[in-house]
Amino acid sequence: MVVGAAYLALIPAARALGLPSAAAIGAQAILVTGPLMIGILMVSRRRRPGEPTIALRRVPTVAATLGWAAVIICAAAAAFVLTRPLTAWLERTLFQAWPDAWKPQLGTAGGYSDSALLWTAALVLVGSVLIAPVVEEAYFRGFLLPRMPARLGRTAPLAHVVLFAFYHVWTLWLTPTRILAVLPLTYITLRTRSILPAVVAHIVLNLIDVVVIMAVVIRPG
Repeated sequence: MVVGAAYLALIPAARALGLPSAAAIGAQAILVTGPLMIGILMVSRRRRPGEPTIALRRVPTVAATLGWAAVIICAAAAAFVLTRPLTAWLERTLFQAWPDAWKPQLGTAGGYSDSALLWTAALVLVGSVLIAPVVEEAYFRGFLLPRMPARLGRTAPLAHVVLFAFYHVWTLWLTPTRILAVLPLTYITLRTRSILPAVVAHIVLNLIDVVVIMAVVIRPG
């Protein structure tokens, strides 16, 4: 909720600067998500000095890391394609009243200057591509997942994925997509005992937003 509140609070600032709301996503990752999750990990390390803060920290080979990351990316892409009709229906029905101003917009529909898009790309690159994937995977998969209640048993990965999906409160209509996309990532993380494939895949998937923005800025003519 803190992260979602920070995003909503930063939208007016982005608008005032002539930036699309996606800039607020990048900014909140820099100002809130990064410091908050790093702070939680640091506090846990001080309280439990003999216990590894990030439990799933095995280092696979480069080939294994890239191979598993490719599987995660393909699974996520399939999830987005398969659930597109459902998420479109959810957005126009259950979330019809969701203010358009709260929806993360890249500004690719026009109306923003090239400099505004470049600033947005920079914020998304630093916040959503470089910071968020690392700290989110370290916290959610490396720290939180191994500490899920034992009573959940085999349902723990699913419960964990649902929690992660609802963490993205700014696009709740994408919850089914995120559940389906992140579930393979979670099982792969548990299987490899490493967050590295998930970090690589997360970075690549978030990088698509920057590529979309830059494709608009560096357009022919």
